[in-house]
Order: sequence, then C-alpha cells, then structure tokens
Amino acid sequence: MARPSTRRPSSAPALYRALDELGAAPSPDPKLRPAGPRRTDSALLLGVLLAKAELDAAVRADPAQEPPHGLTQLLTGYRSTIPSPADETRLRILSMRLIRSAVEATLDDDSSPLAQAASDAALAAAGLIDAERLGRTGATPRAINITIDAATQSLKAAITNLTPGQNRTNAKPLPDRDDQLDTAGCGDGVPPGKSIRVTDVVVEWR
Repeated sequence: MARPSTRRPSSAPALYRALDELGAAPSPDPKLRPAGPRRTDSALLLGVLLAKAELDAAVRADPAQEPPHGLTQLLTGYRSTIPSPADETRLRILSMRLIRSAVEATLDDDSSPLAQAASDAALAAAGLIDAERLGRTGATPRAINITIDAATQSLKAAITNLTPGQNRTNAKPLPDRDDQLDTAGCGDGVPPGKSIRVTDVVVEWR
C-alpha cells in the first residue's frame, strides 16, 4: 500500500465528508451553516475524527488480544503515515497527544492522587519533548530552559502526589482544560449547547 501524502492539512469539507462516511458527522445548523461546515470548523472536525478513530482503535486494536494482530497492524499503518523521526512535526504530535492524555486523566470531578500524578507526568513528558523540538529548531537557550523548568515543576507535582504523607495540595494543578484545548478553529456563530454525538463521546459546540 503506497504511503499517502500528509503534508497538506485536510479542509473542513473533506473532514466532514470523511466523518459522514464513518457515520460520525455532526449536523450543522442550517441557519448558521447553510452551506455546510466553515473553513474555521477544521480543528473541531479534526477533534471529532480523532475521537472516532481512537474509539475504533480501542476495539479493533485491543492490546489484550493474544496474539495482538490488531495492535500490530494499527502501529504499522500509523508508522507508515507519520513523518520520519527527523521531522519536528512528529515531536509536535507526541506533545499534543500527551497534553490530551493529561487533560483526560483528570476529567473526573474528584480525581485521585494517582490520576493527578499521571496527568502531571504526562505534562512533564510533553514539556521535555517540546524542549527537544525547540533545540532541534534553533530556539534560544532561554526558551529551552523555560520549557524544561515547566516540565520539572510538573514532574515534581507528580512525585508529590505519589509520596505518602505529603501535602498534596502543593501539587501543581492542571490548568483548566478549556485553556489546554485549542478551540480557535471552532469558528464563531456556533449555537450554545449544540452537541455532536460520536459513539459515546459528546463534543460541545460553543
């Protein structure tokens, strides 16, 4: 199977068509979007597509399967498409994935210390990967050090949450998830409370 071209980001209409084919397309408000999704909806549609892909992967590529044929094939397909190790885009992908994991680890209203530690550890890993990317792209030592310092604080917070008897209130809190998620691509004019259901995931339009 030939390696597809991935350099050009997909347009909002293309993403919507893909979601429609997968049975996961949102229903745009005909008054606000009479011509369908807008160009500025790309980031939101990508999030829906990502959720759909990961939900399917959790079923099709269960690592508990023996032998893990599904997981092996999933990783083969992923690695055939992702940029080479020398491409800094790959580091952006890794960092973004870790930040998503950090946010999702503490979605519960009353997260446990273990969940908070996992979240902080993921943020630390994301920060270190960002520092590596900055070093590869010629950033200033100050910018790299600031990123490493932030990662260090997250790592200390994770250790605090894992240490019995420590005052866990001193742990560095995870920023509000709305600050972490990139909502710039959601566009304006989206009706409040509008939601899209993707299998078991509901994405709010704002």
